[in-house]
Amino acid sequence: YASAGVREIVALRGDAPKGADRFTPQPEGFASSVELIEALADDGRFTIRCGAYPEPHPDAADAGADVRWLKRKCEAGATSAITQFFFEAETFFRFRDACEREGVKAKIIPGILPIQSWAGARRFAQRCGTSVPAWIEEAFTAAERDGRSELLATALCTELCDDLLQGGVEDLHFYTLNRPGLTRDVCFAL
Repeated sequence: YASAGVREIVALRGDAPKGADRFTPQPEGFASSVELIEALADDGRFTIRCGAYPEPHPDAADAGADVRWLKRKCEAGATSAITQFFFEAETFFRFRDACEREGVKAKIIPGILPIQSWAGARRFAQRCGTSVPAWIEEAFTAAERDGRSELLATALCTELCDDLLQGGVEDLHFYTLNRPGLTRDVCFAL
């Protein structure tokens, strides 16, 4: 990657293969994202970002594990983190505050998932441990009935981003899932 001119890397452990219950490292691979970050930092040619989880990762031992794990990633060489998506700004702010109390100095960038399909977003949330507020479920049920899902998705995502920006966030990371239209609409609205 360095030879090809890549200078920034998002270093992630990766998910378990489809059908597997847990992540299992390759025999000669890295056992964790911390090991990967250490190797990249030792190389010295990259700016390293990592993943962060404002709600408990499915493999987390306890409620504070994700904050401690992020601190380890930063100590290993990551200079910023991009979070898993969430549906309410307070989720991010609680995580950011917990990280600050733990001494995490790296910039934490909120990961935003514009909702292209409510059914798909709900399934994705269940797989990665993201809580789904009842009010969002109810809003999409009504919007789908009225043919206004796209309008609701744009409004909710724009409001979430605005709340984050008003709360001091400088950068946003959008998970477009190769469908940038809604993200474009949210950016125009902001």
